[in-house]
Amino acid sequence: MPYKLIVAHDSPVVLKSIRTAFSEKEYEIHAFKGGVDLMQELNQIDPDAILLSLSLYEEEGYEIGRYLKSQEKFKQIPLVLFHGAFEPLNEERAGTLVFDALIQEPFSSENLVATVCELIEKRRGPQTLPEEPNFDSPFSPAGRIELDERLKEYVKKEIFEVERELEKRIRARILAVIRSTIDEK
Repeated sequence: MPYKLIVAHDSPVVLKSIRTAFSEKEYEIHAFKGGVDLMQELNQIDPDAILLSLSLYEEEGYEIGRYLKSQEKFKQIPLVLFHGAFEPLNEERAGTLVFDALIQEPFSSENLVATVCELIEKRRGPQTLPEEPNFDSPFSPAGRIELDERLKEYVKKEIFEVERELEKRIRARILAVIRSTIDEK
């Protein structure tokens, strides 16, 4: 299922470059030229990321960004803001916004895609567990060392058993292939 991106920008050139940068197979782009259109359709889309121009008509990009992050549905959705190179950034208004990335135009399409992908993946959570669990232990330092040693031994034992089981399955599969090859001849 493709990721859904909401893109609100008043420049047709920028919208086209964003559509071109993101693969149609991996991303479903919902583009809006203004904030009014976006606000009308906003609740119909469950986005994975929102790309918003701060320079929408009458600086409504700031208000939309603030609104999005005030809504429970959109608080955890990555928000990427676009800022024009020749448009002054309203530091005071931007300082009150909660956003994940600020992209200055003109932008590199590759960097934009990489930034959005990274933000979406961060939101989804880690793909693996941390090397060492981080938890507060009720044990004393000596008790934690003993617990760690017991855990290591248990994990080693489990790994050994998994390896033995895997070896048995591989042997059985190889023998089955050999037998079927011999039977065919």
